[in-house]
Amino acid sequence: MKLSDLSDEDWFKRLSARRNANTAQIRDWWQRYDGERLHLWVSRLLAEQDDRFPALTINWHEKFIDTIDRRCITEGFRLPGSDEFDEDLWKIWRRNDLPEFESENNVASLVTGVSYMVVGPSDEGALITVESPDQMAIEIDPRTRKTVASLLFYKSDQNATTDDRAVLQVAGTNGSRMVEFENGKPVGGGQTMKWMSAPAKLQSSPDVPVVRFLNRQRQRVGRSELRALAPLTDAADLIATHMLATSHFHAMPRMLAIDVAEAMFFNDDGSINRDAVKSATGTLWVVPAEADDDGKTLPKDEQGPTPDIKQLPAADLRNFHESLSSLGRIGAGLCDMNPAQFGFGVADNPASADGIRAAKEDMTTRVERVHVSRGAGYARVMRLSAAVEGRDPAGMELLETIWRDPSKPTKSAMADAATKTYAAGISDLHQARVDYGYTATTIAAMEAREEAAGVREDDAFNRANRPLTDDGSAVNSGNA
Repeated sequence: MKLSDLSDEDWFKRLSARRNANTAQIRDWWQRYDGERLHLWVSRLLAEQDDRFPALTINWHEKFIDTIDRRCITEGFRLPGSDEFDEDLWKIWRRNDLPEFESENNVASLVTGVSYMVVGPSDEGALITVESPDQMAIEIDPRTRKTVASLLFYKSDQNATTDDRAVLQVAGTNGSRMVEFENGKPVGGGQTMKWMSAPAKLQSSPDVPVVRFLNRQRQRVGRSELRALAPLTDAADLIATHMLATSHFHAMPRMLAIDVAEAMFFNDDGSINRDAVKSATGTLWVVPAEADDDGKTLPKDEQGPTPDIKQLPAADLRNFHESLSSLGRIGAGLCDMNPAQFGFGVADNPASADGIRAAKEDMTTRVERVHVSRGAGYARVMRLSAAVEGRDPAGMELLETIWRDPSKPTKSAMADAATKTYAAGISDLHQARVDYGYTATTIAAMEAREEAAGVREDDAFNRANRPLTDDGSAVNSGNA
């Protein structure tokens, strides 16, 4: 059956099944990012120890993803042929609090491999929302790469445990149609309906205003940025939990008692003698003396068995430390990060500024590739937003997303570079201020002050050069 022949109910079933198929994998990636996913090996180890201690997890995933996200900050949008940022588009971006929610979209795409932004109308203008990948599914036309259908699930009540609302949008030549679905709606007789649809609403635009953000796209399928790091983190969690178990049992000196009569551990009334088995640092290891069939201790001499008390040396945990250090170095290499950022090899961190910049080069290149894919998606979002606000998006095909420098140079380095290019005539004053990092608003305010100061200087110069009359007073400018 052609996609154009699908009814609204068919679209709902198709996209709902796709969303359900992806939910388990998406939640698994989120658990990894949050440090809440325990590998089977770790769970088995904790069960064998009767949960005497918690799992020791090392959340390299969050550190890696947040390092990329902190370098993905949008600073504006620029139309082709213009040197200035587009103020109207930037107002839309800020009005929707996207400087804050941009991070949520970036992290979702990096962790799960996909994220979504939805554009719609509101009383203030275009409304842009970031939607979770486990709450949405879409259909992409493989020829045009445009969204032809989308299905968004949500909860009408924040305290609800399951989704009870859904919104379907399907593209059409005469305008896209939007259909709302409701789950559990009462129909009388104490019964409820499962996913009942409301009448379709025809929209003015033929397109579905949903933009998908894929990470590491391959054949139109996104891949998580954590794939290479996940096996190393699982191994590190297991080793760290083993280290915790070893420190629990063997990191302190142990007492070993041999040939101890069982009667020493009981009082006359048969209760346990707590003083005899007291141990501040853990379990007291005891080898009981030989006993007969009646449980009586067999005497080794006339005075009975003599307990032999020994102290065992504490275990050395260095092998765990070295194993974790090796995994950390491998993981840091795969993530284009310094081992010091994973907590290892701090002494190996290059001391010179040139060495530090060289170590950051691979991470900067990785982030720049993220900027390319995210920037194209944000440009599509802003074109849809402009259309919602009545602005013709026809001239915005080459809209450019402007990012903050991912290399994160210091202010002194930015000032030095801007000053040198300006002094050499490579750039003008305006571009030098842009290179330094001033925002468009700040630059406009500076130029307005300079223009006002220039007018005052011209007035003062003109007054100083007016001709004098016979009595020594300046001639009025109107008579000059």
